[in-house]
Amino acid sequence: MRTRMTKNRIPAFRPLRMIIMCGACSVLMVGSSLSQNPFEEAVKQLSSDNIRGYLQPFVNGFGANMNSGLYHTAEINDLGFHVQFQAVAMGVIIGDAEKAYNAVPPAPFSQTPVQTATVFGDLGATATGPGGLSYHFQNGQVRTAYMPSAIPQMVIGDIAGTQAVVRYVPLPELQDLPKITVLGVGLRHSISRYIPESPVDLAVGVFYERLTIGDVIDAKAMNVGAQVSKSFSLLTLYGGVQYETATMSVNYTYTGPGSTPNTKVNMELESENKHRMTGGLSLNLFILNLNADISIGKVTAVSAGVGLGL
Repeated sequence: MRTRMTKNRIPAFRPLRMIIMCGACSVLMVGSSLSQNPFEEAVKQLSSDNIRGYLQPFVNGFGANMNSGLYHTAEINDLGFHVQFQAVAMGVIIGDAEKAYNAVPPAPFSQTPVQTATVFGDLGATATGPGGLSYHFQNGQVRTAYMPSAIPQMVIGDIAGTQAVVRYVPLPELQDLPKITVLGVGLRHSISRYIPESPVDLAVGVFYERLTIGDVIDAKAMNVGAQVSKSFSLLTLYGGVQYETATMSVNYTYTGPGSTPNTKVNMELESENKHRMTGGLSLNLFILNLNADISIGKVTAVSAGVGLGL
């Protein structure tokens, strides 16, 4: 007997379409019809022992993206009208370490761990057992060197040195795509306003974001951090440090080998990215702002944005 899991791999352009639409870091094609969706089919074949390893690189990248692109300066005025609409793109670099993990074959196969593909990997490994039995682990689902995302956001301020950041994307169910909702809110407050003659602008901020995809995935991200910037005419250099978390709840009915009817798997996966340092620059052209930065942590993330407004 030879058990094969998901045979099809999703071309890179299709997850990218989903990523851009949801603006929330790689949804990886969670469709409204389970039987037509290779990603969900692969997940449903994973036992609770293996789901974490298979999806962990995705969760790491997802969390890093959700916590990126939230600022491009630390300058916040005491009082003044400030509204800016921004389109932000983010991406996490996917290396070889994110493409493989050690999985345990289901009984009656040997419980010795086997190195196989994560969601970003290539073909799944094959384990052999007594009597010519074989078991094929799930294939990777996305062939990519980076995990991209994009999202719109709005910055509103400035009141008493405080600014609000809002992200909101409500997408209804459409063809093979499920209902997707992204909601994020945050506040940033100027610290340099308390330091007379400060040579740089300083600020602190907190941000919370939630993403829901159909009935299968419920994800949350949060960060607190400090930012610094220095302006030189049209050019601003900025940077920051932050502590961040991201969790993803995955709920499905296991249908793999050895499953019993209605075997439910409910698991919360947590991003391994906890701290990051960010450095970037922005170009201010009256009502147009362009910025780009790179963040170093457990994973490396880059982001770029275009803003319109005062």
